[in-house]
Amino acid sequence: MTTAKRTPAQRRLRALLASSALASGAAWGALGVSLADDAGARAALTAHGGVGGESLPTVLMALAALPLGSLIGAPALDFVSHACGRRPAVLAASALAALGCLVAAVDGPLLRAAGIGVVGLGMGGYTVVIPKLAHELAEHGHRRLMPRVRAVSPAGAGAAALIGALGALLSPGQGVVRAWVVPQLAAMVSLLLALSLPETPHWYAAQGRIEAAYAALRRMVGDLEAAVGIDWVMMDTGTLGEQHPIGRGDLAIARVRRTVVAGLLLEVVQALPLGLAALCLGPALLTEAAGGGGPTAVPLGVVAALAAAWVAVALLGTRRHGEHFAYAWVLAGIGASACGITLLALADTVHGVGLTALLVGVDALLVACQFLAVAPACTGSIDPLVPPWLLRSQRRATAALRPLVQLAAVLAPALLLALVPAPAAVGIVLSCQVLTVVIAVAALPWALEALS
Repeated sequence: MTTAKRTPAQRRLRALLASSALASGAAWGALGVSLADDAGARAALTAHGGVGGESLPTVLMALAALPLGSLIGAPALDFVSHACGRRPAVLAASALAALGCLVAAVDGPLLRAAGIGVVGLGMGGYTVVIPKLAHELAEHGHRRLMPRVRAVSPAGAGAAALIGALGALLSPGQGVVRAWVVPQLAAMVSLLLALSLPETPHWYAAQGRIEAAYAALRRMVGDLEAAVGIDWVMMDTGTLGEQHPIGRGDLAIARVRRTVVAGLLLEVVQALPLGLAALCLGPALLTEAAGGGGPTAVPLGVVAALAAAWVAVALLGTRRHGEHFAYAWVLAGIGASACGITLLALADTVHGVGLTALLVGVDALLVACQFLAVAPACTGSIDPLVPPWLLRSQRRATAALRPLVQLAAVLAPALLLALVPAPAAVGIVLSCQVLTVVIAVAALPWALEALS
């Protein structure tokens, strides 16, 4: 994100960041294909309080496995990145994600949930380690880089959905296996790219290996930039060496207290557009609307259109600046998603092609609201406000809070779809969005001056 010419290592770093985001999005997309392929799961998600919810525990177990795995993997791989280096942590995260995809493709609810949980371990590692790589290996501008990385996820989900549909069409019964190949390939690409990059100069400097830190910096940014940047690395490493957990004394400082509140609000706000739920629940709802029968029941053109919409959202997200008009993006994204949820109230009045078009349109809108508007605006906004000695605590808190928010963001819609009539479910979702928007309007300008 600078006018200087990027080195090959910098381009590989950006490819690594993008492939990790693709793996994360593709895991949610492959989970969606797995639910769409399961007749019991589709019946549970479309029960709306009626019969057919016997498979609901299996659905909830599959949906919860990915964020729960992330919740466990984030602190474990954060420890690895602190003790052994960022590079081994990324390699471990990629290996776990690739291995989990193999198990997740197996037929059987318990084994599949276990595999998805292992994928979640890798995703949790990405959540906590990728920002470190962007901070310590990228040239200055990482705060503009991470929002764009977050926006890439829908492209991975779109690829998984499309490959799953093609696999089911060409090899009946193989759609789920083909879908899980997409996050597996993305994780393997991340692993290979991580092997081609050096350890971060910050980690070397923290170990007292100054010559190795300078060599890594030269490899990433070139001789001239390294001669200037090594002083910044030493200063930054010295600051990072003073890290300690957030305590009661820290919370007594108004700035720290406001930053903690802002981080909590921003993570919760990111889930409001329900774009993540649209990625993993949309294929099942679309399949059931098309008459059931698995992924082949949905015309390939419809799946391709939905996947293209998700990819377009990702491409647009990589071009926009997350720090520009962030507060406006948050409000506009949540407001537009509320309009999309309102349109779902029409689902009982349209049928056939009209219902399919409605579901595709609303799904694409919700994904765009979250990954194009809200998530990039919320990512990295509190970094300038975090005291340097609490940076590691803030990153670990974000890595722990994000899967908890994801857990609520996918389980709550699934429960509403299964247990509540459709009009009541729409009303509940809109009420929650309105309430949270009111809280955001009142609290965010106070808690986060960067968004005002």
